[in-house]
Amino acid sequence: MATRFNYALPLTRHLVRSAARRLRPGGLAATLPQPDGDNPFVIVTGTGRSGTSAVARVLHESGLSLGETFDPPSEQNRTGFYEDTEMRAVNFAIVSALGLSDIRRAARWPWRSATVAVAEPYAERMQALATSGVRGWKDPMFCVTLEAWLPHLPQRPQVVVCLRSSEAFLHSVTQIYGLVERAYVERLWERELRRLLEVIDDYGLDATCIEYDELVLSPEAAVERLGAFVGRPLDASYIDAELRHHAYAVPERHAAIYERVRRLGGAAARPPSRATRPSQTEIDEYLLRVRELDQRVAAAFSAWAAATGAPGLSEQDIAGTEEPSAAYVAATGEVQTTLGALPAPAGFAAYHEAVRSEVNNHRLVAQVTLQAAQGGRPPIDVRRAFEACLAPPARAAAEASRSAAYERALRETGYEEPRARAPGV
Repeated sequence: MATRFNYALPLTRHLVRSAARRLRPGGLAATLPQPDGDNPFVIVTGTGRSGTSAVARVLHESGLSLGETFDPPSEQNRTGFYEDTEMRAVNFAIVSALGLSDIRRAARWPWRSATVAVAEPYAERMQALATSGVRGWKDPMFCVTLEAWLPHLPQRPQVVVCLRSSEAFLHSVTQIYGLVERAYVERLWERELRRLLEVIDDYGLDATCIEYDELVLSPEAAVERLGAFVGRPLDASYIDAELRHHAYAVPERHAAIYERVRRLGGAAARPPSRATRPSQTEIDEYLLRVRELDQRVAAAFSAWAAATGAPGLSEQDIAGTEEPSAAYVAATGEVQTTLGALPAPAGFAAYHEAVRSEVNNHRLVAQVTLQAAQGGRPPIDVRRAFEACLAPPARAAAEASRSAAYERALRETGYEEPRARAPGV
């Protein structure tokens, strides 16, 4: 990871230059070439899994070149990522030097000046890529690196910010990595968007927002707005009709930053929502669904424990458990997906998060066991994961947290229990 001391000289140089530019008439915005309205340069970015690939595909296939060499489609993205490989390599080098390449590891959030300083060694390469004939790029990493690229672009870029709830972002991360620290992932989601907004504001960039929900549910309308923004007709048929959609609510703690991004490009403000006390029936149905998911996880855990000898978990037991471990991964992954899309009644947000945390613990143990059974990691990692997440003391602590959240929800909503409480996972 690059430290501010490693880059003390370029960092200081950037701070001095930036201060001088801010004092000029027009501020930082005056340092960039004017845009070409007939031939725009477009940057597509946004936090991961927010629809950036879908938007980039529409732009590129409609005639606005976002590069020549892209990675092939994969299981995560069957229509392709539409990220220019050379540009992405530079971005990855920058974020790696900043300590942000692995989302599972907490890192000091970099100053903007540090980002620009770290990028200095790549200046010639960035200049060459920006003047190679492309008309823009797509990369979620631009949330962090955009400012470093601005001096090298042929003109002031137009920025398309793709937006999706932090809950969807968290779900995508847990699907890939298993257990992650929720607070860290949410903080990363918010910091990336705040950094992007700062750069857009300071440089006076023309920007608009495309919400993932609109892109999936009303693709023609979303693509029409996008076409108006870039000044050319676009083909909405390039939006994959089978894009997955789950209605992830925006948590209240992230509502303000979500709304700021959503209003880029002049979208009308939404009236503030007024939470109403949920009905007895609404809570009944929600708790019944949670109980069903609890039972699915419990059944998968029991089958896995019988196959592995948990809590014994000897190396020999783990070696032959690829099939039950894969089933455990599949079951917990499906429950993660369902919980991510299941709206919690007003007052039950903390309880819902406690439920999800328990399922995430199961998913981590399942994932680690499968990797060990396949020879991808040492069996001792399974025991460590089990002791941290599912051994009796860990489960007791998780159940106590869930029970406390449940009691708070009862007090807040006045809910009267017609039946026994939802058991812990």
